[in-house]
Amino acid sequence: MALAELYTQYNRVWIPDNEEVWQSAEITKNYKAGDRFLHVQLEDGTELNYPVDPAALPPLRNPDILVGENDLTALSYLHEPAVLHNLKVRFVESKLIYTYSGIILVAINPYKQLPIYGDAIIHAYSGQNMGDMDPHIFAVAEEAYKQMARNNKNQSIIVSGESGAGKTVSARYTMRYFATVSKSTSNAHVEDKVLASNPITEAVGNAKTTRNDNSSRFGKYTEISFDQSYRIIGANMRTYLLEKSRVVFQSENERNYHIFYQLCASAMQPEFQHLKLGSAEKFNYTRMGGNTVIEGVDDRANMVETQKTFALLGLKEDFQMDIFKTLAAILHLGNVEITAVGDERSSISPEDSHLNIFCDLLDLNFDKMTQWLCHRKIITTSETVIKPMTKPQAVNARDALAKKIYSHLFDFIVERINQALQFTGKQHTFIGVLDIYGFETFDVNSFEQFCINYANEKLQLQFNLHVFKLEQEEYMKEDIPWTLIDFYDNQPVIDLIEAKMGILELLDEECLLPHGTDENWLQKLYNNFVNKNALFEKPRMSNTSFIIQHFADKVEYKCEGFLEKNRDTVYEVLMEILKESKFRLCANFFQDNPVSISPFSSTINIKSARPVLKPPNKQLRMTVGSKFRSSLSLLMETLNATTPHYVRCIKPNDEKQPFEFDSKRVAQQLRACGVLETIRISAQSYPSRWTYIEFFSRYSILMTQQELSLNDKKQICKIVLQRLIQDPNQYQFGRTKIFFRAGQVAYLEKLRSDKLRHACIMIQKSVRGWLQRKKFLRIKQAAVTIQQYFRGQRTVRQAITARALKQTWAAIIIQKYCRGYLVRKLCQLIHVAAVTIQAFTRGFLARKKYRKMLEEHKAVILQKYARAWLARRRFQNIRRFVSNIQLSYRVQRLHTNNTALYSRLSTEDLEHLNEDGELWFAYEGLKKATRVLESHFQSQKEIYENEIEGLNFKVEHLSQDINHLQKLFREENDINDGIRLEVSRLTSENMVIPDLKQQVSELENQKLDLENRLQEQTVKLKEMSNQLHHEPEGDRTLRRTNEAQNEINIKAKERLNVITQEIEGLSNGLKQDEIHDEVKSKIKQETTRLTVENMDLEEKLDMKDRIIKKLEDQIKTLTKTIEKVNEVHVPTLSKEYIGMMEYKKEDEERIVQNLILDLKPRGVVVNMIPGLPAHILFMCVRYADYLNDADMLKSFINVTIDGIKQVVKENSEDFEMLSFWLSNTYYFLNCLKQYSGEEEFMKSNTPRQNKNCLKHFDLSEYRQILSDLAIRIYHQFIVVMENNIQPMIVPGMLEYESLQGISGLKPTGFRKRSSSIDDTDTYTMTSILQQLSYFYSTMCQNGLDSELLKQAVKQLFFLIGAVTLNSLFLRKDMCSCRKGMQIRCNISYLEEWLKDKNLQSSNAKETLEPLAQAAWLLQVKKITDDDAKEICEHCTSLSTVQIVKILNSYTPIDDFEKRVAPSFVRKVQAMLNNREDVPQLMLDTKYLFQVTFPFTPSPHALEMIQVPSSFKLGFLTRV
Repeated sequence: MALAELYTQYNRVWIPDNEEVWQSAEITKNYKAGDRFLHVQLEDGTELNYPVDPAALPPLRNPDILVGENDLTALSYLHEPAVLHNLKVRFVESKLIYTYSGIILVAINPYKQLPIYGDAIIHAYSGQNMGDMDPHIFAVAEEAYKQMARNNKNQSIIVSGESGAGKTVSARYTMRYFATVSKSTSNAHVEDKVLASNPITEAVGNAKTTRNDNSSRFGKYTEISFDQSYRIIGANMRTYLLEKSRVVFQSENERNYHIFYQLCASAMQPEFQHLKLGSAEKFNYTRMGGNTVIEGVDDRANMVETQKTFALLGLKEDFQMDIFKTLAAILHLGNVEITAVGDERSSISPEDSHLNIFCDLLDLNFDKMTQWLCHRKIITTSETVIKPMTKPQAVNARDALAKKIYSHLFDFIVERINQALQFTGKQHTFIGVLDIYGFETFDVNSFEQFCINYANEKLQLQFNLHVFKLEQEEYMKEDIPWTLIDFYDNQPVIDLIEAKMGILELLDEECLLPHGTDENWLQKLYNNFVNKNALFEKPRMSNTSFIIQHFADKVEYKCEGFLEKNRDTVYEVLMEILKESKFRLCANFFQDNPVSISPFSSTINIKSARPVLKPPNKQLRMTVGSKFRSSLSLLMETLNATTPHYVRCIKPNDEKQPFEFDSKRVAQQLRACGVLETIRISAQSYPSRWTYIEFFSRYSILMTQQELSLNDKKQICKIVLQRLIQDPNQYQFGRTKIFFRAGQVAYLEKLRSDKLRHACIMIQKSVRGWLQRKKFLRIKQAAVTIQQYFRGQRTVRQAITARALKQTWAAIIIQKYCRGYLVRKLCQLIHVAAVTIQAFTRGFLARKKYRKMLEEHKAVILQKYARAWLARRRFQNIRRFVSNIQLSYRVQRLHTNNTALYSRLSTEDLEHLNEDGELWFAYEGLKKATRVLESHFQSQKEIYENEIEGLNFKVEHLSQDINHLQKLFREENDINDGIRLEVSRLTSENMVIPDLKQQVSELENQKLDLENRLQEQTVKLKEMSNQLHHEPEGDRTLRRTNEAQNEINIKAKERLNVITQEIEGLSNGLKQDEIHDEVKSKIKQETTRLTVENMDLEEKLDMKDRIIKKLEDQIKTLTKTIEKVNEVHVPTLSKEYIGMMEYKKEDEERIVQNLILDLKPRGVVVNMIPGLPAHILFMCVRYADYLNDADMLKSFINVTIDGIKQVVKENSEDFEMLSFWLSNTYYFLNCLKQYSGEEEFMKSNTPRQNKNCLKHFDLSEYRQILSDLAIRIYHQFIVVMENNIQPMIVPGMLEYESLQGISGLKPTGFRKRSSSIDDTDTYTMTSILQQLSYFYSTMCQNGLDSELLKQAVKQLFFLIGAVTLNSLFLRKDMCSCRKGMQIRCNISYLEEWLKDKNLQSSNAKETLEPLAQAAWLLQVKKITDDDAKEICEHCTSLSTVQIVKILNSYTPIDDFEKRVAPSFVRKVQAMLNNREDVPQLMLDTKYLFQVTFPFTPSPHALEMIQVPSSFKLGFLTRV
């Protein structure tokens, strides 16, 4: 779309402002093509009709979502106001001093110490890609180091800026970064020496200026050399254009070089008293600026630091003292009093003490110095003339000498530093750090500013070409057609300065003339360039200045002093005097160049022939300008051969106020340092660049369902862009990125905001409609109610009249009598009805009672007659029964007599009787009669009994009828009594219910107790079954245990049955009430549950029984097999082992080799007891103790410890091996304690284990050695785990989006993030959990003690929390509400992992508390005072610095989110001022918790341990 179409209502633009450079304004009326005015409203509410040129409309303002970006190239609109505003927001509101601008790092001096340069920050940036972290000087250094290592190409970091912008500090931090991340392997501490060079060069080359308290007054290029392993091996330093004039002159409120004030502050020290110095106020060269002290700087302490750095570089005290003597001599030289003698002469008093001290210190001839400081020697072709000098000339000669001495001293110190940093090996690559002055313009600009600006012109040209080249490479890499971009070419300015017959050449030519002057040189410039070169101008109001149009600005230079400073001459006689000095250092300064210029150079000191003096003159004719030009050319060659990285330092204000932003000053520096030129070049092409994944994630809201249904995201992006942006020239599709013209991203953001705004309006419309309807219904109901009461009240008021009152009163009286009559009539009717009912009821009851009495009377009569008949009948029966008995008795008695008689008769009598037959027949007849009587009696008896039974039945029936009649009479009373009893019973049962509930709970507790006991017995059974492999003789004990267990289980079952019956009995009494029914149901449910659990326990018990039986069968089989083998091979009886391993002294090496060095953990941990190698080693120790052989014992333990050290060293990166030997070392240590014989370690021992204690030696000393070794292994073990998991932490915890659909992506500019969202190789939260699970399972397999395992997990969780939090502090793009939700989700995953592994007691969760609070802080509301108070109360694990950092870094993802107001941040900071915490931003990721090794006695009996054949220890014998 056309750019003019974006000038619509509510959009914002930038208009020029005299105070703030640019001012924001909102468009109030749509702009149409051809309008002469733009209707805007300023931020203060002022309406303005701003005149515009249709060809140059005011620059548009970026959406708020893009403000505060890490990279200026991420802005949709790239222009000066956007850059200025973005820097201001980051610097003032977010307190961020670093910002990327393409390949440039913009660093704004905060004038305040910030906690962002510690070692933790260095380690956080180490190994990271440049776009992954917030902008930082360490990020630039890491990028240079990484490119050097990856491409094997030399790198350069160019740090520039005006005085006070922070160049020196930035360069120092880059060197410190290299020294930290690339530690040398040698013991020479080269990196410390490289860093030590900075304090020395700052002491002799830095000074206080009006703009900076520590301003570098020289340029410096430091080459840091690296070997093939990319470790520092040395360095070399080159310096440029030292400001020598500062030695003899300082402006107001400025100082000389720091070293002079450090020396004066230490003058009273014994080692410096011979220098005869004093306070800095006593010397001319140190008091010119007025104030000799810098606030907050201790010169004496700095002097001590300077001496230490000298010593660190290997420069001894004698050398240091020579330097200090030279410096003191310069100060005394400045105090030499030169008096005028007339107008053409000058002199120095022979008693001048300062000159005497100067000569003494440098060991010079006093008389010669007195003479030649006031005279000069002029050598012509015919004669030599000695000419006196005026006082000003003599003072200049003195000052020139002082400058010359200091210049030589400075070069000498730099040379010695280079010698100290020399290296013997071969340089593989290097990184150069250029700390050079930026573009300068003052009210009065002289030769120094001219040279500085000339150097910046050269650097700017190189910078422009490099940026142009990178842009071209980016386009070619993405297969985008390359179009020529117009950029500012400052080659004409450079030609104006350095080309043939340029400014520098004309200056050198004028310096060669004996009578050359600044005015003559300036006139030549006017003649050659005025009106001939557009970049050169002559001021209108001055004839002593000239103007050059530099790339940054026009600069007016004063020609005064150009020739003198370019010549930099010192009279030859004075140099000859210094050459003759017996002070070796001073004499060496002025010696001739050792490389001979001509064959006659050796005759210089022999005769004064004129031709001999020509070679030195040639040396002297090498001007400062030509030297600087040649050194600058060499520098440019070096930079062009390297890959450059740019750091532009900005000074935010001239008052040195912390975090104060002067827009005018910053804009001036941005123009001067090339940042805006970079922006301009980028804006001409396609400045905004998004990857396809970023574009899809950001603008998926603008896509239709049909477009989203496609699988190819790249194709979706193309289709959407073609639909949204009609002009295809506004974007280009690259291989991995989409390139946009300026303003197109802002247009897309506008579409996205409109879509979201429309959705919000729809939601708001529906919610507001619902709320209004609800409110309307509530109001309607209230109105109806009010109307109802109002109408009723109105009706009442209308009805109240005099007549109405009378009628009402009459009506009331009538109603009274009428109601009374009706009530009386109703009462009478009810009374009659009641009497009638009573009468009928009483008659009914009387009749009923009569009938009952009549029935009872008849029944009595019937009973009387029936009882009488029954009594008579019973009497008759008894009488007949008695007579029958009597008859029977008599018959029986007669029968007896007959029998007796019969027995008395003889055979003959019997025969006679038989013959007669009379008696026999009589007897038979009697027997028959008797039988007849008996049968008759029996039948009669049966008849009587039947009759009696029938009568009894009738009696019972009658008695039942009687009882029924009696019950009917008692029924009413019984029912009433029953009701009363039931009520009382229910009341008592209600009181018993709590007791019943208590009984139920007690029964449940008893059940749980029984279950616990059952589980304990089950565990014991498992232990017994495990011991079956080693104790086949314990079958009987096992069976007894099993039987006891069965009895216990049976008792438990019986007890459960009893409990169940009790519960059922209790539940039976709760049936009368609904509440009781509920209790009954609960009790039944509990009973059912207990029954089910009981059945489960029975099943488990049966299963254990089957397992035990199976094991018993296996034991029997094995026992039989062993017995058969023993019968065949070993007919002798089996031995009883005592837990030792017999070995020979010569077998020690084999034991160590096989058991320690060659042992693989994976072959040991399967089916082996934990710490098996440790137990075997201890059994060997016991054998040596058993033999009472001290040498053997000592040798074996030493060899064992050395073997463990060796295997740990050889496998220092093998996690499994370290875990295995940490576990075994721990077990070995515990064995030495357990069997030491000390009471504190023997408490848990069995009697058998106590017998195995060491008898002869105390090994407490070796226990300490083993403890130290275990700690070393543990630390290495932790380091390996941390190294494995650390690369996963930031991608998994911070970058990975666990909550799908909550994306926090924003444009990232030129510095793209290294990882793409669609990258399948990237780490996720699952990767971290899998790695933790691997660590956990490996530690468990290797038998690591649970306490040690918990400590290791706690250490890992601390690392995860610390690394994530540190990265969050350094990544502004991650400080958002959505990212806080993601982090909290990931923390919950870690907590679930702890819970799953039963590691809650490890305190690992507490180590994540700072991270959890940071995530909460990102999500919580941050507006009101209550919010600030809540933040202070909740964030107790975060320091004040960390809380403020997160608040300042908070970045909204959408336009609907708001930034944290600076006032709110200040409010929180004020509330936290009373908190006492460490003002440290980063957590120390290298921090290790203190490790403790708890004593855990081994449960394994030594005599039962067997050596597996895989250990290859067949030469050991069990004792």
